[in-house]
Amino acid sequence: MIPKKCINCGSDIPVGQKVCIKCGKDYRNFFVKNKAVTIILAVVIIGVIAGIGNSDNNNQNENTNTNAKSVSSVAENNTAKPIEYISINIDTLETDLENNAATAKEKYEGKYLAITGRLGTIDASLKYISLLSITDKWDILGVHCTVKNEQQKTTIKTLNKDDTIIVKGKITSVGEVLGYYLDIDEITK
Repeated sequence: MIPKKCINCGSDIPVGQKVCIKCGKDYRNFFVKNKAVTIILAVVIIGVIAGIGNSDNNNQNENTNTNAKSVSSVAENNTAKPIEYISINIDTLETDLENNAATAKEKYEGKYLAITGRLGTIDASLKYISLLSITDKWDILGVHCTVKNEQQKTTIKTLNKDDTIIVKGKITSVGEVLGYYLDIDEITK
């Protein structure tokens, strides 16, 4: 509703007038005043609606492709070779990390390793353990090992801090500050 007095200058506004004659204050609807903005907004809304429809179709296609890949991957896994772990001492891992973190990341990330080391932290909830240097009593880097199943938890309950163990698994992350992260496949003493 258009005011009878201009809120900008206080002048009287004649009935039906949408712009103040004295100061030029425009009382028309924003979308009427800004036709270009209205047109752009309409195009964007139509584009979003069309994109949602295409996204649903793409998701259906991706789900179909994912299901086909899953079936294919199950067939491949039944005939896949067992994982070959690279045997390594934790001191070698730590030396490589200290010398050049970028090279260590390239060399070890995504690889399956059988790491010999000293058991450090045993998380009270058994979500992780740490593997530390055998030779360095004050090791702070180590390998953060994520526990994956009940069998591993049972094995960990039989171990003590500072036991020498072998942890087999996949290195998921390498960093100069936090060291190595590994998803455990197997633990042996």
